[in-house]
Amino acid sequence: MTTQKIMIIRHAEKPDHLATGVDSNGQSDKESLTPQGWQRAGALVQFIAPGIEGEPQAPLARPEYLFAANYDPASDDDSKRPYQTIGPLAAHLAVAIDDSVRKDDLEILVQKVLATDGPVLIAWEHKRIPGIARLLVPQGDHVPGWPDSRFDVVWVFDLIGEIWQLSQVPQLLLAGDLPATLN
Repeated sequence: MTTQKIMIIRHAEKPDHLATGVDSNGQSDKESLTPQGWQRAGALVQFIAPGIEGEPQAPLARPEYLFAANYDPASDDDSKRPYQTIGPLAAHLAVAIDDSVRKDDLEILVQKVLATDGPVLIAWEHKRIPGIARLLVPQGDHVPGWPDSRFDVVWVFDLIGEIWQLSQVPQLLLAGDLPATLN
């Protein structure tokens, strides 16, 4: 049996000319989230898995499986941000994060996700999320791009019959989050 729901988020905020990244110990690290990114990672816990066993607002679902892009400093897969973004959620749910797939191996990721039997949450690099979507939705369906400036949207894929349908949920978790979806 395959999962019926896949949710994808971009990793939380990353370093830029205004903010530096910090690891979980507060040490400067250009491959880690910014303090605002850590805030988003914490806020995602109650957004996606409220309470001890509560369900989030539809069309979201409490994930049973978590995936994050692999971190490998010896390659160009050098960002810890996808894993860090869902780390607090993984701790809350007591679910391990599968981070075995490299960020460019989208077909392998989709195969692993489709082999699960419950709701899935993926945290990935925004430039590659449309590629993941194209592997799910019917050929020719519109897949928006993911702008560099947006960290605040969840893409939700629901399996209706044999067709994956994409919807979007604005997070509205932090100051500056936008109510608009991506187009």
